[in-house]
Amino acid sequence: MMATRSQHICTITPDAKLAEIWRAVIEPLGGSHTAFDGLITALRRLTEHVPDIILADPSAAGISDDQLALKIRHRSPTSDLLISGDAVDQQWHERDRAHDSAVTELSRWAVSVVPRETDASQLRSRLSTILEERTKVDKCRWIGITQETRAASSLLLAAANSDATVLIEGESGTGKELAARAVHRNSNRAGKPFLALNCSAFPETLLESELFGHEKGAFTDAFARKKGIFEAVEGGTIFLDEIGETSPAVQARLLRVLEEHQVRPIGATKAIPVEFRIVAATNRNLHQAVADGSFRRDLYFRLAVVQLTLAPLRERRGDVPALLLHHLAGNKRLLTSFLDEDALTRLVGYDWPGNIRELRNFVERASVQFPGVTLDHEMVGSLLEVVRPGVNLPVATGRRADNVEREMIFAALAELKRDLDYLKRRVERISGPDQIIGETAVERFASMREVERDRVALALKQTHGNRAQAAKILGIGERTLYRKIREYGL
Repeated sequence: MMATRSQHICTITPDAKLAEIWRAVIEPLGGSHTAFDGLITALRRLTEHVPDIILADPSAAGISDDQLALKIRHRSPTSDLLISGDAVDQQWHERDRAHDSAVTELSRWAVSVVPRETDASQLRSRLSTILEERTKVDKCRWIGITQETRAASSLLLAAANSDATVLIEGESGTGKELAARAVHRNSNRAGKPFLALNCSAFPETLLESELFGHEKGAFTDAFARKKGIFEAVEGGTIFLDEIGETSPAVQARLLRVLEEHQVRPIGATKAIPVEFRIVAATNRNLHQAVADGSFRRDLYFRLAVVQLTLAPLRERRGDVPALLLHHLAGNKRLLTSFLDEDALTRLVGYDWPGNIRELRNFVERASVQFPGVTLDHEMVGSLLEVVRPGVNLPVATGRRADNVEREMIFAALAELKRDLDYLKRRVERISGPDQIIGETAVERFASMREVERDRVALALKQTHGNRAQAAKILGIGERTLYRKIREYGL
């Protein structure tokens, strides 16, 4: 089946015969087609007009295949990239076999190989399939070009056409709520409410009230009747996040509601008919939870009619450039102005333990700490921190506030040291290491104070004087920030 979406395909090859073959393949697909006979011109245009698909001939580059993929992906992070040629095919597949690693050059840059001997009908079919897959991702409003993203989109759209319950599993920050919203938006319930509830955010008694509702006087402070989420959704979709954190009692009541489509509010004597669709999510392995007895087996099978596991970002590195560009949209910046090629290579190779949420945080911090600057490899290194003590702590830690604040101060000082080390390296490049070595301890301390003052001032400026937000950016407590403001006369 031919793709019906409007599309733009770009070809890059100095080979006139190959360019004509590609033109004949692409024209029946409709849409627009731009042909370049050289890489330099193509790269310049790619930042202005981003195509859906790029067909590139390595002979047009005069550089290594890795560098070709990097340069194109840096300028066109959302395009599908296909590189032709038997030499490329052989080289990359040999490399994949030679290294037992999850990160190959193919997966790193989301590049596909098109052998030169592929006939016109096969190539046209492949391009058409890619365009159809891109349409599915667009319908889910997801950002990404990897096979993992496309497989998830296809399954979500298939699930949306039914009323089956959906269980979405995946690490924190992988986009489970976005997936749930995609199911709702593409279903016949799209015109009805989508209500989300984090099951781990409430103690058991309050969670039951949020889920099932309560009658007036059912318990202390129940001054009025309250609809639970099953009643309030009115035929729409309910998203139950962190379903694995529910207690056995709540699990039992959930199972009954799922089976009977009736809910009895706390304190009520009669059940109320309810119409809903459930999409549940968890960052736990529910199959293992069933095995160890912490999650009901019968509820698991009622929830997992359609089951989807979202891949962590480290398993779909090819989506990193597109996600960076997406989160830069608010700053109205191109990826090429945000970071250079070395920096992009470092980010694509990073494991992103916090997944998309961490990537978004990285873009925000980079925009605050290096406003208007094109990030290089070293700047990216100073920003990539897996977990800073005291900043990413859970809501309930059981730790004293003064200990937490002390860790936050230590984290801020450690970050300051990294900044100083980076500045030292930069100065050494200009004036040589001898001048730095000769610096006195007093001068070094003064430099540290100047850098710290500038960082505090910048954070206050970026947050328009909001001390709570500034303290969060700096990774210190508000009381510590207040002392710094007085100390530096800010």
